[in-house]
Formats: sequence, C-alpha cells, structure tokens
Amino acid sequence: MINGFCKSKNVSWNRLTVGIITFGIILILNFLFQRFEAFYHIFYLNGLFQLVRISHDYTVGLLPIPSIYLTVPVIILYFFYRRLHSLKSFLMALAAFIIWVINLFYILWGFNYTQPSIYDSLNLEPTKIDSSYLDRAFLDQTKVVEAMAQKDHDSIKLTKLENHLRELQEEILDDFEIPTIGRVRIRKLPAGLLLSIRTSGIYIPHAVEGHIDGGSYYKQHPFTLAHEMAHGYGYTDESVCNFIAYLTCRNSDLAIVRYSAELAYWRYLARAYRQYHPEEWVKTYDSLDPGLLADLQQIRDHITRYPDLMPIMKDIIYDNYLKSHGVSAGIKSYDMMIDLIAAYEASIE
Repeated sequence: MINGFCKSKNVSWNRLTVGIITFGIILILNFLFQRFEAFYHIFYLNGLFQLVRISHDYTVGLLPIPSIYLTVPVIILYFFYRRLHSLKSFLMALAAFIIWVINLFYILWGFNYTQPSIYDSLNLEPTKIDSSYLDRAFLDQTKVVEAMAQKDHDSIKLTKLENHLRELQEEILDDFEIPTIGRVRIRKLPAGLLLSIRTSGIYIPHAVEGHIDGGSYYKQHPFTLAHEMAHGYGYTDESVCNFIAYLTCRNSDLAIVRYSAELAYWRYLARAYRQYHPEEWVKTYDSLDPGLLADLQQIRDHITRYPDLMPIMKDIIYDNYLKSHGVSAGIKSYDMMIDLIAAYEASIE
C-alpha cells in the first residue's frame, strides 16, 4: 500500500515537473515564432501542426462521434485516476492537469496566434472604412440578402455540408499557400450547449475539431461551419475566419450556403450601420423584406430559447483571452470582417 502510494505520488510529481519544463520550452518557442516568421512556418505551421492534423483527422477524426466525448474522459482519468486518496495527491494531480491543458493548447493549435497578419500574407492594403463606406456597403448588401431571402432554402445534412465546404475552403487556402493536408472535422453538439453562452460555434484545440450548436438556426450552419473550419486549418483571428468563411460560402453552387454567408456579412454591416444611424435604423429595419425579417426573427428565437448563463462575464473573459494572445481588438475583431472584405475586393478590382 505504501509502495503504491509512493508510486502514485512520483507519477504526479513527474507529470507536473515535465509539464513545467514543457511550458518553459513553449514560452521560448512562442517567443521565437513571434520574432521569426519563417521559423513559425517551417517548424510549426508546415511541420508539427500538420502532424497533429494528420494524426487526428485520419484516426479519431473518422469516428462518427465528436472526439471531445473521448478526449475529456481520457484526460481526466489519466491525471486523476487513483489520485483522490489524499488532498495532497489530488492537488498535485490538479496542478499537473492544469499545466498540461495549457501545454496541449499551444502544441495542438495555439502557436498559430503568432502567425503574421493576413494583410501581409495576401498583400492587402487596408481600405478606409468610414460612415460613407458603411452606408453604401450596407444598402448594397441589403439588396443582395433581400433578393436571396425570397427563395426557398432547404436544410442540408451536416456531413454533406461539411464535405462540401471543406472542398471549397481547401481551394481557397491552397491559393493562400496554407497547407491543407488534414481533413478538418466540424461536429454538432447538443442543442443549447453553446447557445447558452451565446455562441453558435467553437473550435476546441484539445479535441482538434470544430463544433456547432445543434440548436442554432439551420440557415446559419454553413457560415458557422466554414468559420470553425478555418480555425481548424490554423487561423486564429476571428475576423480572418469570418473572412475565409465568407469567401468559402460565396463560392458554393448551393443557394443556402451563399445566403448563409451574405446574411452573416449583412448582420455585421447592420450592426455598424445602426451605431452610426440609430434613428434611421428603426425605419430601415421595419421596411426590410418579410423573408429577411422572418430569418432574423428565427435567429433570435433559436438563441433566446436557451438562457444566457454568463451574460456579462463571457464577453469579459473572451475579450481578455483574445487580447492576451495578440488580438488587440478583442471580441471586436469579429466586426473587422468588414475591413478585410473591403481590402480583398479592392485588391481584385
């Protein structure tokens, strides 16, 4: 019994010690990746990260269930099995667990936060976004979505949609010279699990998969899925993933996929337009096409069906998380999709 206790204690200490040493190496690598772009591309983006993708996508990624259903129990059992017989043993296991959760975050995906700006990667020149531009873009986009909203849009089975969007997105990323060796999976989670924290999708590095909420409105699925897929291929910035998701869906021959992207883009423009013209917005909203109004109401209904578990803290936590990883705009980075689309369209004119 004593030998067993000592063995358990040593294993906990070993995992914690190795975890701390690994974290130190991660800090050094993160510093080097930030300073040397070529090193990041060769060692991580085109090397270790692709190895992670292949190792997961062609093994656990082929299973019909989300890998998080396996990942979470395995990790918890690995660190806490037979570690609950004393408070000290538990605390050592908990410390090792936390440090390795952090380490795995960076090893499996997080180092991509050091990637260079997409403006530099695609040679894009920032476009001035002022009230005049937003007025023009909003009114033009309103005409686009109103015309599309009048059509019937049938839902698409998730696996079919996933395969369709993966093919489209890989074509875009190949043009961007981003490796697409893996086969990024997007899984559906139980309804309300994500909407209860007011998000319809999330990429979980420890599961090496993206996820969408099963309770979200089906017309949002294509854009949300394409956004999380962009995360899976290595992009971290939310505005960049919105931008890539927009390009992905816009290239589809399926009307609902194109509409999903145009509607998402319109909602970002509408939010900006409403800030500049709060009084005019009320009149504009009331005059929108009934089909578009119905879809907007459906989006609200699907979200408010589930109580908001963290109405204030979730934004504060996520905003600080993004800023701590070099995304200076924080949660406002989602809105910067408008800037990227403007710069991209100007570059191809």
